[in-house]
Amino acid sequence: MQVLDGAATARALPWALLMEEVAQVCREHREGRLVCPPRHVLPLRQDGVLLVMPCMSDTLTITKLVSVHPLNASLGLPTISGEVVALDSRTGQRLAVLDGPMLTARRTAAVTLLAVQHLARRAPRRVLVVGGGVQAHSHVQALQSVHPQATIHVQGHQGVPAFVEQLGVEPLPPESQGRHDWDLIICATTSRVPVLRPGVGEGALVVGVGAFREDMVELPPELLRGAQVWVDDPVGAQAEAGDLMAAGLFEPQASLDDLVAGQRPVEDGRTRIFKSVGCARWDLAAARVAVRV
Repeated sequence: MQVLDGAATARALPWALLMEEVAQVCREHREGRLVCPPRHVLPLRQDGVLLVMPCMSDTLTITKLVSVHPLNASLGLPTISGEVVALDSRTGQRLAVLDGPMLTARRTAAVTLLAVQHLARRAPRRVLVVGGGVQAHSHVQALQSVHPQATIHVQGHQGVPAFVEQLGVEPLPPESQGRHDWDLIICATTSRVPVLRPGVGEGALVVGVGAFREDMVELPPELLRGAQVWVDDPVGAQAEAGDLMAAGLFEPQASLDDLVAGQRPVEDGRTRIFKSVGCARWDLAAARVAVRV
């Protein structure tokens, strides 16, 4: 059995292969070939949660056990801790244990980039990433790999993130959000209040990946109400997407599965929003790439 730490897990998950496998999982899910129950959520102390996320295909089964503690940043500790266990569906033999935070960060960014592939009006040239944690870092890395033509600005949630200088991107203070016309905005925070200022994002493609509970709201309700909206997982979004709930969007939304199957956005000039809450199907896709099953 392989045991991969964070660095080894990152090396095992190249962006192009990961995006291709996420698309394949979308097709299999649409065809009813996967078993992926809603994730179990157990509240923990200090505003934390424990997530248990299984998914099964004919050949590979995974379970992710991950804890999320948004207050850990103030303690100098990681916000996300956990692991993904991959096993052979036919024999139950354990094949690998993958680093949970790294796998989550990379598969989430791959899901975002697959959505961008289907929803962007053009290849993004000016991008704003809001957030300073692991998800923001991973999204910047993915964008630099897949969209090297893009100029990326990063607005940290609390100060300038350390990775801004490391990756050679542009820091942006919150008061300067309205300075540019953005092609793409990615919000990757656990904020409970909108992180975009009024008018910012209108007419662009906006992706929300950080808010995964009903009490978390990154995206302004008024931006959502006037937009075309897609989600990564309709079942999970109805239960967990605080952004959508705050905007009064309680009905099921179109999904990434629909986009991969050929659905296209309406060309009406409206803002396009992709809301991602995460699900075990994306972990299965990543595990397939990592263990090549």
